[in-house]
Amino acid sequence: MDFEIADAVPRDAEELLAVKDQGWREAYAHLFSSEFLAGLGREAGRTERWRALLAGEAGGRFAVGRADGRMVGMAGAGPAREGSPAPEEVYTVYVLAEVYGTGLARALTERVIGDRPAFLWVLEDNARAIAFYSKLGFAPDGTRDFFEADGKQVPEIRMVRPGPVT
Repeated sequence: MDFEIADAVPRDAEELLAVKDQGWREAYAHLFSSEFLAGLGREAGRTERWRALLAGEAGGRFAVGRADGRMVGMAGAGPAREGSPAPEEVYTVYVLAEVYGTGLARALTERVIGDRPAFLWVLEDNARAIAFYSKLGFAPDGTRDFFEADGKQVPEIRMVRPGPVT
């Protein structure tokens, strides 16, 4: 499958969010209720906030992947918060299940962070994502946290890549 990868721009916001929401539904159906997953995307003002992000207002870099003109993946990264274990943070990477294993997620991730030191948070119960990030040089650093979603505390782990991928 051939892909076109491009920097995301504000006009991509709606389509990018649809891919992100579908990515959640496909990746986390075993963790969250169907009602919760069906309700993704209903937050007021979300599209406008993402248009601002895609305009670079917060210093982030976002990319999208298309196959046959249709968006099938997205990724975002940028400056980490003070006190983080690396200067860059991977904020989000989602590809649709139909393109799992094609190399698109890797290409999108490389587009937004290159080989720079970085870190990310990943759901502890997402073995597929943990394996993917491990291939890119990320490793758990022992830090664990929780966020609330669907009425439960969901554990996540931090993965760090200290230097360039070799």
